[in-house]
Amino acid sequence: MAVIYPDQRIATVNHLTVPVGAPLRFELTSGSVMTAFFIPQLGSMIYTMNGMVTRLELRADEEGTYKGLAAQFSGDGFPEMMFDTQVMSQVAFDDWAQSTARSTEVLDETACKKLAQQSIEKTKTYRLDDPELFGKIATQKIAPAPGPQMSANEVRPEGGARNVR
Repeated sequence: MAVIYPDQRIATVNHLTVPVGAPLRFELTSGSVMTAFFIPQLGSMIYTMNGMVTRLELRADEEGTYKGLAAQFSGDGFPEMMFDTQVMSQVAFDDWAQSTARSTEVLDETACKKLAQQSIEKTKTYRLDDPELFGKIATQKIAPAPGPQMSANEVRPEGGARNVR
């Protein structure tokens, strides 16, 4: 899961940081397969699909760390598809965002393509040089990832389809 903060010109992978008490207006999409975004303590689950933008509004009223997850099976690594949502004061959030904006790592089209490959990613922060990156993903100007692939060594049940990388 990648989170783009266009106003702060930063992005994170597998981690969400938000200020306490602020209205959170998410625009969500998928760069590949259908999935679901869910932070149980903050609100409802919502599905995302490639080429489509869904909207979700939440609000965190208490500081702390809340578990979030991608609640739709989407291939290898699914059990690890959880993330922390860190809720902090507005001052702490502003300090965190300013620090993150100085990152040497940049989330751009090349980095997005690398992240779209099926893998298990740890948390990471990025500087965002292109605030239109989300729109490029949502409108498929950045091609969608193929989704989970079968390896040559995996066996399907009798009669099942098989893709070989």
